[in-house]
Amino acid sequence: MKRDFELIRQLLLDIEGEKVDLSLFTEDQILYHKALLLEAGLAEGPKPHYSRRKYSGIPDKVIIHKLTWEGHDFTDAIRDESRWQKAKEWIKQAGKILTLETLKEAVKILFS
Repeated sequence: MKRDFELIRQLLLDIEGEKVDLSLFTEDQILYHKALLLEAGLAEGPKPHYSRRKYSGIPDKVIIHKLTWEGHDFTDAIRDESRWQKAKEWIKQAGKILTLETLKEAVKILFS
């Protein structure tokens, strides 16, 4: 499954308690991206559960207890839609690949 930074942003906002519309995404997409949040160290929770019957790489269950300090900082930096769009545009204009690290770099450069 392809990583979707729009979904990652929506999940971070959702975990913090903001009302977001996740209906545009499938359950598999949401589970996969929640597992990515744990893997990236942006959230804390138990290791995702993978069924022995599934070989798709999509977990059956992902529990997120809370965001990490870094997760909160990153969410604060990308919460505003115009900031989010500016950071993505900066990455594109700089000829960089959209990754978590380049998003963090863009936010630091543009909004610090």
